[in-house]
Amino acid sequence: MLIGIIGAPNQGKSTFFNALTLAGAEVAGHAFTTINPNEGVAYFKVKSLRSDEEPVHGFIKDDYRFVPVKVLDVAGLVPGASEGRGLGNQFMNDLISADAFILVVDASGGTDVEGNIVKDYDPSKMIDIIIGEIDGWIHGVVSKHWLMVKKKNNPARLLAEKLSGLGISEEHIEQAVKEAGVDDLRLFSKRLRELSKPFVIAANKVDKGNVLGRGFPCSAVIELMLRKADSEGYISYVPGEQGFKVLKELSSEQEQGLKVAREFLNVQSTGVQKCLNKVVELLGLKVVYPVQDEGRWTDSKGRVLPNAFLLPRGATTIDLAYEVHSDIGEGFIKAIDARSKKTLSKDYVLKDGDVIKIVSK
Repeated sequence: MLIGIIGAPNQGKSTFFNALTLAGAEVAGHAFTTINPNEGVAYFKVKSLRSDEEPVHGFIKDDYRFVPVKVLDVAGLVPGASEGRGLGNQFMNDLISADAFILVVDASGGTDVEGNIVKDYDPSKMIDIIIGEIDGWIHGVVSKHWLMVKKKNNPARLLAEKLSGLGISEEHIEQAVKEAGVDDLRLFSKRLRELSKPFVIAANKVDKGNVLGRGFPCSAVIELMLRKADSEGYISYVPGEQGFKVLKELSSEQEQGLKVAREFLNVQSTGVQKCLNKVVELLGLKVVYPVQDEGRWTDSKGRVLPNAFLLPRGATTIDLAYEVHSDIGEGFIKAIDARSKKTLSKDYVLKDGDVIKIVSK
């Protein structure tokens, strides 16, 4: 699964990306700071099942487990990007394989859709422009292939094969045909994007003001400051929470920065973790824990709940087996629910929070 961080130039996308990943993407107050895409790992936040969990990937913080999610920060999009303006072609090629988007917008109204520093810009216009560009690009791709497949048997399947690299499935196409028809390919393409690429709005820079009135209010710069201070041992901070604990002596500059953060958190969280969790929820993903010992919930090394996988809606025990390892999937015999100890078939549809032992040859 891949989450794309998108937006117009100079909206704080790379700061948002860094706040999620601590990956160190270049940040600057001008357009097209990001040229090549930045890849990193963010973490979906979920309540821990046990206090003694030992994750191999991700981490535990207080009562929460953080499960890895791949994210991509791409170059800023400008009007006309779907036709190649700016870095449009590169932008689309980089982001279109993402399963969902976080659309980062300067909610303070201090930056326009071209990335220029302005006053009193209406950021809601930016949302319509950016999503319209993505819809326009998908429309161009769909139009090209629809002409070749529309008169053949099972055109939905054939179109899905053409669009497989875009993360668009045959089910997405069939539902879009049912709901929007194909007489107007622009309307069809828009519905196809809505079904295959959900997005949430990160109303960023609300520490400077918020005139947007939509999306999740965010301050990526404050989240990044808190994450860095936590990683360096100055504070203890759980991403998404409205507070932190100071652990060691601070300089006057550090104290001033954390004072600003504390005042902000008195009103709301930074919103960054909330955006990531929401987009994962929109995708219908569930957290499932494979174990080798269903009694102790451990692996062969005795580690408690070492792995947690984010699996799509409708995933079954056989899907989990293949996610663990292809050999385990090939040799699947049965699965065991570690809570109830009931035997499960390969067709059992997994639930969020399931702890499962896979028995294989």
